[in-house]
Amino acid sequence: MIPGAQSAVDMSPDGRFVVGGLSGQVAQIYLWDRVSGTMTTLPGTDRYASAVSNDGAVVLGLIPNPEGNGSVAAIWRAATNQWTSLGYTVGTPEGCGSLSSGYELNADGSVAVGLKWINGCNGAGFRWTEAGGLETLEHLVNGNNRASVVSDDGSVIAGFAQGSFSRTPAVWGATGVGYTIDPNADAVGEVHGLSDNGAILIGTLDGKATMWTQGGANAYQIGAGSLIPGWEGIPKDIANDGTIIGLDVLGTTRRAWIRPGTTSPIIDLKTYITSLGAVVPAGMNLEQVEAVSADGRFIIGNGLFSGAWLVEITTPSNCPTDLDSDGATGAADLAVLLGAWGAAEGDLDGDGTTGASDLAVLLGGWGPCPAPTGGCCLGSSCDTVTEAECIASGGTYLGDNTPCGLVSCANNDLCADAIDVTANIDGAPVLGDNSFATPGAYTGTDPELPAGSPSCHWSGNPAAAHSTVWYRFTAPDLGMVTISLCESVPAPLFDTSIAMFTGTCGNLVEIGCDEDGCTDLAEPPFFSRLFVKGLVPGQEYYFCIMNSGDWLGSIPGPFEFTITSP
Repeated sequence: MIPGAQSAVDMSPDGRFVVGGLSGQVAQIYLWDRVSGTMTTLPGTDRYASAVSNDGAVVLGLIPNPEGNGSVAAIWRAATNQWTSLGYTVGTPEGCGSLSSGYELNADGSVAVGLKWINGCNGAGFRWTEAGGLETLEHLVNGNNRASVVSDDGSVIAGFAQGSFSRTPAVWGATGVGYTIDPNADAVGEVHGLSDNGAILIGTLDGKATMWTQGGANAYQIGAGSLIPGWEGIPKDIANDGTIIGLDVLGTTRRAWIRPGTTSPIIDLKTYITSLGAVVPAGMNLEQVEAVSADGRFIIGNGLFSGAWLVEITTPSNCPTDLDSDGATGAADLAVLLGAWGAAEGDLDGDGTTGASDLAVLLGGWGPCPAPTGGCCLGSSCDTVTEAECIASGGTYLGDNTPCGLVSCANNDLCADAIDVTANIDGAPVLGDNSFATPGAYTGTDPELPAGSPSCHWSGNPAAAHSTVWYRFTAPDLGMVTISLCESVPAPLFDTSIAMFTGTCGNLVEIGCDEDGCTDLAEPPFFSRLFVKGLVPGQEYYFCIMNSGDWLGSIPGPFEFTITSP
């Protein structure tokens, strides 16, 4: 947790400097130096941060207008410890909100971009420089433009314009000339982030997380487009290795996610970091994510009620003898080791000093470094291999150092693909995942559920049930089974139902249903435990695990269940 911080809104690419808002009622801005641990409170109150330069010497924010009413975009410089207004359009009506708002800085803080008002309350993107002042970017389509992000060199600016129906993704150059990514301005969405060099744009297109290259000429959906089907996927930032962080939004509910590397699916951020050993405070969700460092090692964000946080991802080196980090062990690494002889810096064998045994280790690793490995889904099975091996075998790579079991490789979204768990009766727990199951929340009724099922729905609206996954089993000798989700971890899974059926897919009849049956749990994740008796021994039955729905807190995710019989 970032000490005393309510929010974290931006971070320098090296992960050292973070800006955001302090906890309290007076709206103060902090600048945190992660390396030194220094927490600097910037001068003034009623101020809000939005960006920080790479060296932490410049902060972009919103401050009370020094010339009168309202608030304006402003820059703070460490050299003077003072705020300087970026200006606004004279005559802007007070009812427009802030007179100008800054959103992003380039690498050295010499270029700021954001929104101001022209012709009354008509939003326009701006580009600010010390020499040129507050310059209006080309006003695109139907007004209400905003410049949200800028490349390191200040030459690529992106955000949105008011298109035919709603916001539409827009891009401008350093001269202020712009265009909408969809020439007809019919596409709904906006650009939320971009790579440091401006070559890759990321944002939302028709509700799906999207990546654009070549200035928007090529569009690619990021993973499934969202973590949870039916939610809006919003990518926020991209690291140099292609890792993207973002969040899903449905109403006022948010859920942070990560797509490690370039080929993995979108994964719940809390699930991902706990799989790597992180301990997240009990009851805390990682809801709003804002920035990732250039190397993908640091991620910042905040919970709606739990304050600001920073995640540091450390993974063991798959090539410890590569002392100069050039991807191979060779003469340069030998020189580094010999230069550290007798000291701890070149220690490879863990004895605290550099000597002959370390030299032997280095020579044993001579040559190119092996490729990193991670989980690879091949059908319903998972194996730990390199990315190249996974792609060559037709699998889905989950990302470097991502373990198998983080997401379910099985696709049992349909009744016809129900997984047989007969062998698990009184045996090992079953790992599942309904993160990508259809229908998602508020996207329709599952046609495979019989009318009126799940009959135990808490609000009496079974049609609201969503994210259904299917299983089957052969009834044991005594004709009784208990299916329990009570041992699952609510991260992010919350609010489930279990329904059991006789018959065949397309002709199912519900014979048992449970919601919130795990009443002995100390906290209320609203998990289910279903007991059914009177089954015909040797006959096959189906059951469905799903989210109950009908409220924003009913969220899919990875889970674990047991199936037992007396």
